[in-house]
Amino acid sequence: MKNKPIKATVRFVDPEEADKNDRLEDYTVPIPEGLTEEFRPSKPVTPRQMIDWETKNKEPYPGYAEELFNWENAWEEVNRAQLKADGGYLHIADPVHFDDDPEAAAGSVKNVDGEEVPVYGNDHVFGEHKDTFENVFGGNDQFGAADPFSGNDGVDD
Repeated sequence: MKNKPIKATVRFVDPEEADKNDRLEDYTVPIPEGLTEEFRPSKPVTPRQMIDWETKNKEPYPGYAEELFNWENAWEEVNRAQLKADGGYLHIADPVHFDDDPEAAAGSVKNVDGEEVPVYGNDHVFGEHKDTFENVFGGNDQFGAADPFSGNDGVDD
């Protein structure tokens, strides 16, 4: 059986027309003077230097990383301002907080062999969901009467 060709239509988009779809004129917020659409380093950079930067994180010249960082941050500010002007909402999540003593276990659960396995994390979450943790770790009769690890198929003889 031969595969049937799939008919498709391909539309050519002229590069100049494509650029019109991504124009600076579409921004309603002010764009800082000198902020270019594409990053332009202050010193000449060779293709080999760009490869080293992208693959080995080796700056083409001292200060290149800072220039790029500042350019990216400037565009981030412009885009956030445009989002706000368009009535959009930017959600910035709260940072994750870690316990001062990461070695302190919040409790433990039993694994399928009946051994206690320490669980690290919030005491409240662990206490509230202890049964779930034990089921995930294989304890608390997770498999019921039919335990594939013990040879018991759950059928009474």
